[in-house]
Amino acid sequence: MLRSVSKIISPELFTIKKLDASLAVLLTVFALGFVGPTVYTVPPTAVVGPLESPPSQLYPLGTDAYGKDVLAQLMAGIRGSLQIGATAAAISLLIGVLVGLMAGYKGKIVDNLLMMLTDIVLLLPSILLMILIAAYFKWRDPLLVSIIIGITSWPWVARAVRSQTLSLKNREFVNLSKMAGLSDLQIVIRDILPNIASYIFMAYVLLMSGAMIAETGLSMIGLGTTQGVTLGNILFWAQVLEAVRRGLWWWFIPPGATLVALAASLLMMATALDEYFNPKLRGS
Repeated sequence: MLRSVSKIISPELFTIKKLDASLAVLLTVFALGFVGPTVYTVPPTAVVGPLESPPSQLYPLGTDAYGKDVLAQLMAGIRGSLQIGATAAAISLLIGVLVGLMAGYKGKIVDNLLMMLTDIVLLLPSILLMILIAAYFKWRDPLLVSIIIGITSWPWVARAVRSQTLSLKNREFVNLSKMAGLSDLQIVIRDILPNIASYIFMAYVLLMSGAMIAETGLSMIGLGTTQGVTLGNILFWAQVLEAVRRGLWWWFIPPGATLVALAASLLMMATALDEYFNPKLRGS
């Protein structure tokens, strides 16, 4: 039966379906976080109702232990988590791509030194580094948290980009550019980067997913952002005030489910894109 289904649904169609499903989830969450506040204008940090009120017509997702509207917090938390995820991923990607390109293209001593640095950072537990750096700062805004996550999450990107660069730098089109007298920078920008652009985009998607989960992990131990609202610090306060034990499901399930949906959809998107750009992964 599985074989007959696989004949009906081709690998290419299955990949497109996965991409469509991930985009649908992402667009839904984006709409809730960015369009929702224009319709539901309740301030996320204001006390608007009775404490710990369950969902009702007046409060669609109830209120927390301080009387704040959970739906308003959820929408603000989506924006905050996406902001941190996007910024941290950009920082990680920039470091990883620069290190990987330099190591792969230059080779020899530059490669050895940069890969030694990469291995050192890779061997250290990234969550431990994040905790140590975050604990040093008393006040942590979203940008600082993004930088903390970004500077500890780049090594695997550097190794992957180095590998891609090593396989490209001896290709015929690169040798032709060298013969034409182009500089190393011109060759990297014109010949190397366009050929790994799809991989870089997939790496960014994966980094963004990992960054949002990392922010939640830091928030759950009290080392997340001290300004603004994220899905992580909503869950932190729900944990501190024992929302699970006291059955206040509307306080912790919506942000938790939203975070899982975001991370899962980004991972599914990265997988689908990898299969699309790598036909070997689709299977026969």
